Amino acid sequence: MKFEDSLKELDAIIEKLESGKLSIDESIALYGKGLELCNECGKKLNDVKGKIVLLEESAEGLKEKPVEVE
Repeated sequence: MKFEDSLKELDAIIEKLESGKLSIDESIALYGKGLELCNECGKKLNDVKGKIVLLEESAEGLKEKPVEVE
């Protein structure tokens, strides 16, 4: 699943949980699914963390500069 799709699904789960209209069992199941999606998104972000670079123009031309992502 794409990162954006996971994030959208996670947002939908949060809205459902915050609505207060779910049973305890439904809430627990959705909470578990939300944790899975959160972990999946975190893993994807960590995977690309070292791949993000900033291009800077200098006298020698364009140079890559690593970007710190927290």
